[in-house]
Amino acid sequence: MNSFTNSVLLFFSIPLIGFCIYVGLDVQIDFLHASGRELPFQSYIYLSFGILFFGLLGWRSVRRWMGLYIVNKKKRFSWNMSVSKKRKQRVITYTLLEILVMTSLAFSLYILMNIWTLPSAVLAFFSIESFVFLFVGMKNRFRVGISSKAIIAADREVVIVYFTGLQKITLGKDSIYFDYIKELQLLFPTDCLEKEELASFKIGIQQMIDRDKVLIRNID
Repeated sequence: MNSFTNSVLLFFSIPLIGFCIYVGLDVQIDFLHASGRELPFQSYIYLSFGILFFGLLGWRSVRRWMGLYIVNKKKRFSWNMSVSKKRKQRVITYTLLEILVMTSLAFSLYILMNIWTLPSAVLAFFSIESFVFLFVGMKNRFRVGISSKAIIAADREVVIVYFTGLQKITLGKDSIYFDYIKELQLLFPTDCLEKEELASFKIGIQQMIDRDKVLIRNID
């Protein structure tokens, strides 16, 4: 989720920065027959980028807040634990890097344009939102849970593995692989759990599935 959002955001940020340099520094480009400040439809361009950024970051924000809300409904889960310390440290590092990049980009656009355009305002808003999310989540709200229907892990990423249609479970070195009908395979990263919790996590999974219908390999 985050890698896709960040990649798309970066991809569209490059032409936006180029456009803001063109307009903000009033660059003259001969073949356009107009300087940057004379370029028409500027507000529509900012509106388009702003809507795009808001859609991407808003979708990510809603998904991870919902994941956090669901996994903290502990009574709905037969097994529920906080993510590992190592995972928390990685979440902090990556989220702070995202905040730094979005904040830097927002203020760079502001400095170029001398006004808060919609894209820069959206980036600034979601920088604050990401900080609030990190602050809330670090109070033991980044968790992994097993219910009768699925496994869910929620921190800066949301991973959901459903039991419906499951045919085989295989324990790998760093992940548990779930094979479904129609050759679909999902994986669950075990590095989000403390090593001492992994055994009870495996037992919790086995209690939720029908052993007559699901083949379990290397999970005991």
